Amino acid sequence: MRAWITFGLVSSCLLAAGWRVAFVTRPEGAAALAREGLRRSGLFGEHRAPPGRFATAAVLQALPAEPPPDFVLVCTKTFASAEVADALAKDAALGAAPVVLFHNGWGSADVFAARLGRERVFSARVITGFRRASPTHVEVTVHAEPIRLGSLYGEPAARVADLAAGIAAGGIPCETSPEIARELWAKMLYNCALNPLGALLGVPYGELAERPPTRRLLGGIVREVFAVLHAAGFATHWASAEAYLADFFARILPATAGHESSMLQDLRAGRPTEIDALSGAVSELGRRVGVSTPVNDVLAELVRAAEGRRAG
Repeated sequence: MRAWITFGLVSSCLLAAGWRVAFVTRPEGAAALAREGLRRSGLFGEHRAPPGRFATAAVLQALPAEPPPDFVLVCTKTFASAEVADALAKDAALGAAPVVLFHNGWGSADVFAARLGRERVFSARVITGFRRASPTHVEVTVHAEPIRLGSLYGEPAARVADLAAGIAAGGIPCETSPEIARELWAKMLYNCALNPLGALLGVPYGELAERPPTRRLLGGIVREVFAVLHAAGFATHWASAEAYLADFFARILPATAGHESSMLQDLRAGRPTEIDALSGAVSELGRRVGVSTPVNDVLAELVRAAEGRRAG
């Protein structure tokens, strides 16, 4: 099997499973990968793919046109969705390969579906935390549940079964899901609760539950997300906010208590965050369905202000 992929955790799995992989990433990243190869460490063990084991390029057109890829994996930040979707739509060499979005948040699938067609767009739910130690080294720090792959548009999950099997064979559990919307909203609950607060306060997830003020804020965020998703006609694995919060504090949060969010890592590095796909997406959807979201509104604005301060 062959995949075209931007740099991400799953690339090391596919390489370990013997897949042919091509990376499309920034010029400096492509050069580093070509020079040093790729390394994965931390949970699930050590894996190294030496230089020459995979292709690298800074633009799609620089990759060999034949054979076409079996899958295209998009592991960019969500704010790059329009740019990446436009590039994919213009490249006839991709054929009809399914495009699988390894994204945080909500909303990017519609951006790709508008340009590529709903039948080609699939989504991944990932609750495996990692840190980029360097442009060529990813360290897996926490893992809560298997990666899940599926379609928000009714396409059979069997179309990405080979990809799920390849990722699992390479070391990280992965499976398909016929209800990926439920999985993505479960991750939205988790990320909207933890990422903005953890990033703004500069603390790992577990500390947010130990302090009464932030614990109350976690509850407020979750209740707003539940109100919005239900008003918009979606569902997830818990019937109510209170049921989710009980599971969140007892089981879900402790499994990743020591993890620092990618949003905190982005703020520290002066990079843009994905707040618009998380709290911002909840606020936007809330406005459309007539649900007030004051806690998520404020968190989104605070993170945007922090972005501007770091950039300045």
